[in-house]
Amino acid sequence: MATARVVLLLGALLFAAAAVASSWDDDGGRGRESWRCSRRCEDRPSSQERRRCLQECREEREQQERSRREHGRRGEGSGDEREQEQEQSRRPYVFDRRSFRRVVRSEQGSLRALRPFQETSKLLRGIRKYRVAVLEANPRSFIVPSHTDAHCICYVAQGEGVVTTIENGERQSYTIREGHIFVAPAGAIIYLANTDGRRKLVIAKILHTISVPGKFQFFFGPGGRNPESILSSFSKSVQRAAYKTSSDRLERLFGRQDKGVIVRASEEQLRELRRQASEGGHGPHWPLPPFGESRGPYSLLDQRPRIANHHGQLYEADARSFQDLAEHDIRVSFANITAGSMSAPFYNTRSIKIAYVLDGSGYAEIVCPHLTTHGGESDSDRERERGKEGRRRWSEGESEEEEEEGQGQHGRQEEEEEEAGQGYHTIRARLSRGTAFVVPVGHPAVEVASRDSNLQIVCFEVRADKNEKVFLAGANNVLKKLDRAAKELGFAARSAKEVDEVLDAQRDQGFLAGPEEQEEEREGRHGRGRHEVVAETLLRMATGSM
Repeated sequence: MATARVVLLLGALLFAAAAVASSWDDDGGRGRESWRCSRRCEDRPSSQERRRCLQECREEREQQERSRREHGRRGEGSGDEREQEQEQSRRPYVFDRRSFRRVVRSEQGSLRALRPFQETSKLLRGIRKYRVAVLEANPRSFIVPSHTDAHCICYVAQGEGVVTTIENGERQSYTIREGHIFVAPAGAIIYLANTDGRRKLVIAKILHTISVPGKFQFFFGPGGRNPESILSSFSKSVQRAAYKTSSDRLERLFGRQDKGVIVRASEEQLRELRRQASEGGHGPHWPLPPFGESRGPYSLLDQRPRIANHHGQLYEADARSFQDLAEHDIRVSFANITAGSMSAPFYNTRSIKIAYVLDGSGYAEIVCPHLTTHGGESDSDRERERGKEGRRRWSEGESEEEEEEGQGQHGRQEEEEEEAGQGYHTIRARLSRGTAFVVPVGHPAVEVASRDSNLQIVCFEVRADKNEKVFLAGANNVLKKLDRAAKELGFAARSAKEVDEVLDAQRDQGFLAGPEEQEEEREGRHGRGRHEVVAETLLRMATGSM
């Protein structure tokens, strides 16, 4: 009995010790994180800025911790992963912040990239060569020189800074600010600095991959904590021969260090970078150099908008206005949809639209024929079932001939059942800052801003040459071009006149009042009518009494 008591006492002591040790580890971890945040924010000019910086830092750390825990649960095959996959199958064109991966992580910022499109859905294999990425660099930070095996088309979403490129042996430095577009060709050395002392530099970019579709790599020149310098990866003998320097000196120069990829810059270093941008790179013809010469950044928001009214503005840049886009066949646009308004329903004739929400909130609707349901089962469900069937055949040892025969029978059955216009699936998804979405060719779409904020979206339209944006509502509605007979035969209406009355009711174009605004406007008109009747009655009564 005494022995049992001793064993129980020892067990209790060991349990308590483990709990205390765990508590110490947690407190120590939190203390280290708090110290790092304090170091990051110590030079903010005001206490309010320091508090905001600390709050952002803590939220970022918490998000990283949640991501690590989530990654661990996914490794164990949790139900969250299955739920996310099911949600993605229902909305194959929309991606929230969780769909982005951290490619570069540093104390001073990060680079996040959306997963390759062909990994998310077979419906997006047509843009498998493209990736979406977002760079966020803290105030007074510097992104070390590097090159990549992909063309980068960049849009400055927030902040200001300096970008330097070295291409064809020439170095050019430019000042960049919100609304600027610039192109970093594959293989060109590039480095950037956030010269703003208070705001983050945020750059949304689309990468056109070259070596492997949907895959890109960064090659960092000088050294870094993670990843290493490309120069230090050569053998010691090659390094010594290439630089005619001792191994010790090369190790100090190119070896691993604690600075990282996005590092802190001093005010003196930032002044030097600003001076380089103001003195070099623009040339005597800036901002309109002769045809054939590099133009540097293009200020999209300083141009006249293609469409503008009190419901929104659309700015566009393509190869005709910005020569650096010519060889990439991409149009870059910025849409600002005012609170409560929406874009007119439209579709693109050739372009695939890849969009990223910069600010605001709302929702999008995309009409898709690939996700129509037949008997309660969607096309994506059947696609997953086919994959399961293929794995089952492989596991049960069926021959390739049997599998091909089965697929042939299934294909013939699908061919017999396939009939155009049997229904469409409307994908409706919430939009908020950091959401990315894709609108395939020919798919009608609309974006609606919430009532409390403008919705700001940057769009990269791939295969922009000869593309036409076709509007299905508004003053420039393409349906108005139909002749009288087509209107009578194509619509469920009694006459072409009735069709014209509906098509001509909307006088705005490009951007329209949103659903809630129009509903309130209709109710307001009815309400004013009733009030006018009441006022008229009271006026008659008053006149009669007088």
